[in-house]
Order: sequence, then structure tokens, then C-alpha cells
Amino acid sequence: MIDWSLMIAPETRAAEARAAARAALKTRRDAEIAAGILCEGLPVATDDVSQARLAGAALAALMDPDLRLGWKLPDGRFVTLDGAQVLTLARAVRAHVQACFDREAAALAQLDAG
Repeated sequence: MIDWSLMIAPETRAAEARAAARAALKTRRDAEIAAGILCEGLPVATDDVSQARLAGAALAALMDPDLRLGWKLPDGRFVTLDGAQVLTLARAVRAHVQACFDREAAALAQLDAG
């Protein structure tokens, strides 16, 4: 005898597949965000902690136009950045993060469209 209560409906399978695809897109987006960028010849970390630190440095640069600070690059080197450089890095990181979300949104729209 077949136990029909164990059958998974096609709609349920499709919903589970869509949920898995959406989760995979989020995982990919997060990996791309954290991959880092190159800005004005400098490697720049873009993980969540680095973004927060750079946002704090950018705020300091906005408050103090004469700001100069030591910044550690992902390769372990230290460089001295002025306020304008800090803001340039912050803008580049923000653009990188936004581009990752934009790509995810486009992929999700394609997924939803079938």
C-alpha cells in the first residue's frame, strides 16, 4: 500500500527549489561583497567589519578635512591616507556593495520570471 501522506506535491518541490536558489544567490552575493576590491592601486577589504571601519574613517574625514591616518591593507601593509583618499575608498566600497546587491536583484527577478 502506498502512503500518500509522504508524497511531496510538485508545487512544494518547486517552492523548495526556488527557496534554495534564493538562498544560493544570497550566499553568492555575500561572498562577492567580502571578496575585496582594488581602488587607486590599493587592495581594499570589503567584508562587513572592514566596511564598518571604513565608514567610521569616512565620517572622521568629513569632520576633519586635514585627517591623516594609518590604514592597514589586506596584504598587511600600512599606508597613510588623507581625508580625500579615505572618502574615495569609502565611495568605491559602497559602490562595490551596491553593485553586488544590484546583481542579486537582477538574478532574483530572472528567477521569479521563470
